[in-house]
Amino acid sequence: MAVSSRAQAALALALACAAPFAHATIFPVTGTITVNGSSASLPAGGTFGDADYDVNTGVLSDGSFAFPDASVIVPIQGFGNVTVNYRFSQTNTASAAVAADGVAVMTLVHAKLEILSTSLPLPVTPCVFEPIALDLAGTGSASGLDLADASFTVPPTASSCGGFASQINSGLAGSNNSLTLQIAGDFTPPAPDDDTIFVDGFDGA
Repeated sequence: MAVSSRAQAALALALACAAPFAHATIFPVTGTITVNGSSASLPAGGTFGDADYDVNTGVLSDGSFAFPDASVIVPIQGFGNVTVNYRFSQTNTASAAVAADGVAVMTLVHAKLEILSTSLPLPVTPCVFEPIALDLAGTGSASGLDLADASFTVPPTASSCGGFASQINSGLAGSNNSLTLQIAGDFTPPAPDDDTIFVDGFDGA
C-alpha cells in the first residue's frame, strides 16, 4: 500500500516531535503574500526560529515566524485603493518535517493580521483579523524549505476599526489569499529507510 509523501512527512513529524533538539537557529524567511487578490513581498527581515533541523529525521523543531511591519495597497469599499500598514504575526509555534523524497509539511500555523494605520485621514484602529489558519506544504532541500498555502481565509474582523469595519472587511476579509515562502537553510531530506516496504516510492502529495 503506497503512502503519500506528505503523509510520510507528517508521520515523521509526529514520531519525532518529542525528540530533543540543540543548536537552535533563527532562519531567514522570504516570500510573497496575497491578501484579497493584492500581492506584495513579505517584508525583508522575516525569520523562523528558534528552531533546529535534524537531517537524520527530517524534522524541524518548534519555532515561529516573525515579520517586520509592512504595507500593501488594497481596494477599500467607498475609498478606492488604500495603503494599509499592517503587522502579520504568528500566535502559536509550529514544526515541520521533510520526507526522504523532499516533500515537506508544516503543522498548522495560527496567525493574525493587525492594521496599524492606513493612508486614509481617519483612525481605523484597533483592527485585527484572526484566527488565520495556514496549511503550509512544499519541499525541502539543501538550499531551503519552500512552503506555500495556495488559499487561506482571512475572517471578518471583530474589531471596530474606527467604525469602518464593514468597509475594511470588503478589502481584506475572504479566501482569495495565498502565501509562498522560503525558509533559508540546509534542509537536506533524510536518507530513505532501508526497511521501507514502498518499493515504488511515494505517491505525489
